[in-house]
Amino acid sequence: MSNPTIVHSTGGPGLSGGPGCGGGSGTEVIQVTNVSPSASSEQMRTLFGSLGKIDELSLFPPDDSPLPVSSRACFVKFHDPDSAVVAQYLTNTVFVDRALIVVPYAEGVIPNETKALSLLAPANAVAGLLPGGGLLPTPNPLTQIGPVPLVALGAPLLVLPLLRLGFLEQTWTLSLLLQISC
Repeated sequence: MSNPTIVHSTGGPGLSGGPGCGGGSGTEVIQVTNVSPSASSEQMRTLFGSLGKIDELSLFPPDDSPLPVSSRACFVKFHDPDSAVVAQYLTNTVFVDRALIVVPYAEGVIPNETKALSLLAPANAVAGLLPGGGLLPTPNPLTQIGPVPLVALGAPLLVLPLLRLGFLEQTWTLSLLLQISC
């Protein structure tokens, strides 16, 4: 009879245990975007601290920033990669007044302020620097509907009120009514 061989798994089943075992991200750092401008770093620490030990947390722009902002980004480095995986389940959770977007941050370290703020820049601002604007063409609906008869716009109903208010002269009204009826 042979003794069983025990092989220690580096990943194993679990939240970040590799392929097919929970889809772990392999990083301890998460990026949280769409953070309310009124959220503080202490509030973010309380929210994500309930998921595991936090090694580092940075909120951009920082709490004491004089710049007016419409949205903020937060980066959290957990002690345990499993906490970063669980944190992703907070995506679409409304915090203060915004639905958070939580994704793993592949670089594994919290970026500096310049890089973090560049991630906040709207895509249109960056695309606007590209030739052609980087935007899809938007059709003008007014050029596609063609001429609209005044009757369809309710012109016969408007003639008398406009006449009473003094916006139309009687001679103008008669010619307008003849145009509408034809």
